Amino acid sequence: MCEDSLIEFVRQSWHVVEPAQEFVDGWVLQAIAMHLEAVTDEEINRLLINVPPGFMKSLVTDVFWPAWEWGPRNKPHMRYVCASHSLNLAIRDSVRMRRLVSSDWYQNLWGDRFALVEDQNTKTRFQNDQKGIRNTVSVGGATTGLGGNYLIGD
Repeated sequence: MCEDSLIEFVRQSWHVVEPAQEFVDGWVLQAIAMHLEAVTDEEINRLLINVPPGFMKSLVTDVFWPAWEWGPRNKPHMRYVCASHSLNLAIRDSVRMRRLVSSDWYQNLWGDRFALVEDQNTKTRFQNDQKGIRNTVSVGGATTGLGGNYLIGD
């Protein structure tokens, strides 16, 4: 079910990213996931998500969605440049994604689709063996030359 639905992937992988917090679903989260699925399916190519803090926008867009594309959607070649207004927040979400894709839960289900490469595996940049990359920058930070399929500004 995770391969067809981002929200189902978020629901099932929640325990890896936020083990001490209960997952709470809602219409805003459903709408964010539905629109990100449309980006993945190339039905839309620009998306602006405008919701107040606390609606899991950062978690879904910066952590769960790229991990969903790499594994369940079998797109490990996708590249992301993820920016936040604060480098600390950008790094926080990068580490969360890296921990998710490295988790036993994720590896047991999709570990045959890609592996993180040793020489490009840091908090701010990690790459897999299918040429997928997640770069982390802060707003105002240098992005020239990073390239990517998606620029996620948070």
